[in-house]
Formats: sequence, C-alpha cells, structure tokens
Amino acid sequence: MHIEKLSLYLITLNEEKRLARTLESAKGLADEIIVVDSGSTDGTKAIAESFGARVIFHEWESYGHQVKFAEEQCHYNWVLRLDADEVISPQLAEEISRLKESGDKDGYILPRGEVYPGMKHANPWVWHYREIRLYDRKAWTMSGQPGNDAVIKARPNATYGKCRGFIDHYSYVSIFQIVSKYNKESENLAQRAMSQDKNYSSWRLVGASTLEFLKYYVLGRFFLLGWWGFIHCVNVSFLRFLKFAKFYELSHREYE
Repeated sequence: MHIEKLSLYLITLNEEKRLARTLESAKGLADEIIVVDSGSTDGTKAIAESFGARVIFHEWESYGHQVKFAEEQCHYNWVLRLDADEVISPQLAEEISRLKESGDKDGYILPRGEVYPGMKHANPWVWHYREIRLYDRKAWTMSGQPGNDAVIKARPNATYGKCRGFIDHYSYVSIFQIVSKYNKESENLAQRAMSQDKNYSSWRLVGASTLEFLKYYVLGRFFLLGWWGFIHCVNVSFLRFLKFAKFYELSHREYE
C-alpha cells in the first residue's frame, strides 16, 4: 500500500524547549507538517515555522478535540501523529521510510516508551504504549472525544500492522508539570465518564491507586527504570485515584 504523500501533525502549547528535537527526528518523513497551537507565548511558533510547518491557532477544548481538529487540517490521507515531547528513533524512521514504499496495511502501531533524565532511549522491556499513530484517514480516524486520543475505525475492514522501532517519550519536564498535567487529564476522564453515563462504585476509590501502582511497577516492569520508574508509577496511580475521586465529586455535586 504505497504512501504517496504523508502529513505530520502535532498539537502544542509553549513547547519551545522540546519541539525542535521532535521535528528534527521526523525530518524527511513528511510532505507537510501541521502544528495546531492553543496559544503559546514562547518561541514555539517560530521553531515550528523554521521546519516548514504550517501553524494554526485553535482554542483549547480538550485533548481529544484538539488532535481531531489537527488531523482535519492535513491535506493528505496518510498522516503521522506525534506529540511535541516525542522523538522518532532512527530505527523507527527507517521503518516508516520503508512503509512509505511497500506498506500493506491501513495503519501502524508505533510503540512509545518513557525516557527520563539519564536515559538515552526507551527501554523495550518496560511496559509501553501501543497506539496507531501512522494511518490512512479513510480507514482510521481520531475519535474526537474528550480525554481520548485514540483512533477508531473509519471503515469496518480497516487493517493495521506493528512497527518495532520506538517513539521515545520525553514527558518529563518537572514533577510539578507532570502532576499539573495529570490533574487536567483526570478532569477530562471524569467528565467523559459522566457523559457516557458510567456508574463507578465508590469503592474503587479504595483500591484503585494501589492496584494501578502494582500493575505498572511489577507487571509493567517499571522497576527496571530505578527511582524514576517508582516516581512514574506513583504519579500514574494518583491519576487513577483522581479520576474516580472527581467522578465521585461530579456525581454528588448539587446544582442550583
């Protein structure tokens, strides 16, 4: 399935410290770069334009809405989605180049692993995200739902394959930044659950964070990342707790 033209799209907000590394890693892969910005006040726009990107302002509604809007701005059917804190490894760049010439699927899962200070690349033995990030919009498309940045099928028979090379995820700026991010994310997850008429038991508040920690730290082998792995798992388990706590709050809030 030959990919004649490829669009790369990203969403940004004050990403001048990380954006250049992201765009440099994708150099030569895409025929256009779309950057949807929600109001950066630093040098994000100038950096994006220095790589030839088309920068579009779009007011923030939710993560799901923002990536959906960015996808819709692409000129070509085949798209590659990255976040501004992600870097395509050389191995993955080579794979994508080959797929552009001889791919036979409608979409491809690109593994994405965490990279913390002192690490050069993601550890493949630690649990990592597996998401369809390279895809034909006629077969796959962003859902556009709050708190959801996954693709859904645009046609029933859509196919997908898997890449071996990694996206290195440099999510760490500071613990303050991560906690702030998870606070916003948990808000979106709770509101989305309410809109879908979920009925979570209040008892999930009791064990949610502990089980989440064990899932990532032990089963996900984050212990291999040392203290950073421990810190990550505590933060992720707190996100889980916040989701159910905020759902409980929304369920019991009294409105006039």
